Amino acid sequence: MSDLAKIWDTPDARCPAGSIGHGYDPFDHQEMHASLALARKREPIFYSPDIDHWVVTRYDDVFAILRDPERFSAANANTPISPVSPEALAILQNGGYALEGIQVNCDPPRHTRIRNSAAQLLNIRQFSYLEDDVRRLVVDALDRMHGKRRVDLLKEFTYELPARVIFLMLGISEEDAAQVKEWSTNRLLLSFSRPTHRQQVEAANNLLKFWHYCVDLVAKRIEEPRDDYASNLLRLRNGDDKILTINEINSAAFGLLFAGHETTTSQVTNAINAVLTERENWEAICAEPSLVPNAVEEALRMYGAVVNWRRRTNCDVEISGTRIPAGSNILISFTSANRDEKYFDEPDRFDVRRANARRHLTFGNGIHICLGAPLARLEMKTMLEEFSKRYPKARLVSDRKVEYAPAFAFRAPQSLWIDLEG
Repeated sequence: MSDLAKIWDTPDARCPAGSIGHGYDPFDHQEMHASLALARKREPIFYSPDIDHWVVTRYDDVFAILRDPERFSAANANTPISPVSPEALAILQNGGYALEGIQVNCDPPRHTRIRNSAAQLLNIRQFSYLEDDVRRLVVDALDRMHGKRRVDLLKEFTYELPARVIFLMLGISEEDAAQVKEWSTNRLLLSFSRPTHRQQVEAANNLLKFWHYCVDLVAKRIEEPRDDYASNLLRLRNGDDKILTINEINSAAFGLLFAGHETTTSQVTNAINAVLTERENWEAICAEPSLVPNAVEEALRMYGAVVNWRRRTNCDVEISGTRIPAGSNILISFTSANRDEKYFDEPDRFDVRRANARRHLTFGNGIHICLGAPLARLEMKTMLEEFSKRYPKARLVSDRKVEYAPAFAFRAPQSLWIDLEG
């Protein structure tokens, strides 16, 4: 078996499924909450034969798994949920696609080594230097919407903007934003959806281009260092593979160019949709802009862009009385944990004044907690502040339903139609 095939191989640990497992569809972001609420009460750990994963629904259990890297490996976090066709695998292997698990999908001690370097560059202090640039980009994007009334806000405002922020960090041209977003969509499709054979082949070809774009970027920074993320990782490396290898830096650039903007695009779109759905929440943040940071946390809790994440058992485990064998795939449901009645009163109600909204688990917890969380919060806060200030009369277009990408891990809206003048 090739190295790439090994990375993407999923052990078979099938077990009998309960009734909830048979009806659960992790790809349906409109209807999953009813089944998850039932699961939290009756069958908090259930097996889904459709995806061959044990699904964990309660906050306490999700939290415990995130804090236990010894028994629960992160190695399968980015493993494609559907088998990758031999043709698509061959395209990647023969083309030199050498992406490594570096943070989100690797375990200690390697994870510790890589994260220690990344955390020196991805932290709240470093992100604070971007605040003025983020606000400038947001205001510029809103200025380009001037004179329009009925718009797809995803296309006009939230789609490319987070990518432009990441481009500032990587020191690359904003003109590449549309291309990088397209490549990122292919990554999402291949790893987190159920693509057809034709879609897999197309995605593999595009992923290969994405990978070589990142490899070329790092090679340029080796020759001509700048003050950017890749250059600073190279400085930290200082020629020592025991600190970071060149391919780990290639993989870090690739990871930032995907995760650094794709989830933020979805998250801020979900947030604006949420506050506009309940008019009193929208009017509250327009009247009291100081509520925006908590509105961001409530949107992260109730409509997080990262819905589910994965682990694999390193040994036989027991979770809330359910025994799960070693080598089993675990789906930890952030969206269910974030609506756990034990911690959140009226969990299905969106409330910009919710006192404990920040207790959500959307950014994970433990050693794999998202390093980019402060930047995502900064971008969401700034975009919501400036948009609500510019368009206080904005309303959702009632005849345009929000559709989501068929991805089990992400709540990624495909459009959000807004009447800017109500």
